[in-house]
Amino acid sequence: MLIQEQIDFICDSEGQPLHILWEYVGRAHGVSDTQVDLDSFEERKNDFLLIIGKLLDEGRFKLGNRKDGLIMEGPTEALLEMFGSCFPASDEALLNGIWLVIDECPFVAVWVSKGVGDHGEDYYDWCF
Repeated sequence: MLIQEQIDFICDSEGQPLHILWEYVGRAHGVSDTQVDLDSFEERKNDFLLIIGKLLDEGRFKLGNRKDGLIMEGPTEALLEMFGSCFPASDEALLNGIWLVIDECPFVAVWVSKGVGDHGEDYYDWCF
């Protein structure tokens, strides 16, 4: 399990795509992005989803739909359930994080910058 300092560091990594957030979680667990660690995979997956949930709850982050280019709406718990249900079951299946950037992963990181648009609207940074 991550400590608060690690969670804060990862959450402050604005503008990063999902595979980089996954890499940061792995590094916090002492696992490199090319390493397979069966013993910690489930814990890393849970910590990754915890980070995504925290960012969603804070309004700094959205999940985009890779297929149709729309932002996915719904309660955080429902979005995390969708993500968790399709998330690969091992480092091998995750392709060392590459799954998070290919079409098989239905989600894209969308970072929200509040009120920075020309007319004070939010800006959405899609990070493929």
